[in-house]
Amino acid sequence: MATVHIPPQMQELTGGRAEVEAEGVSLRQVVSHLETSYPGFKERLLKDDMVAPGLAVSIDNVVTSRGLFAEVDPASVIHIIPAISGGLL
Repeated sequence: MATVHIPPQMQELTGGRAEVEAEGVSLRQVVSHLETSYPGFKERLLKDDMVAPGLAVSIDNVVTSRGLFAEVDPASVIHIIPAISGGLL
């Protein structure tokens, strides 16, 4: 199963766990598995069947541009990356 790193802002969905495992050969299947195990996960991660604005997904250290169609291997490491805000004052 793929290892999914959960950002602190979403850990209330996983019972405080920063890392969970999920099955799937695509990001869509991984998200579906996570939704089954952690209800509400899909709603927080997706908007209009795409990765929500302000979030990015990295699979094996590569930020994917394929969205839910991105391929996932059983040994993949997935990071959900929240946007970092800020700038010059």
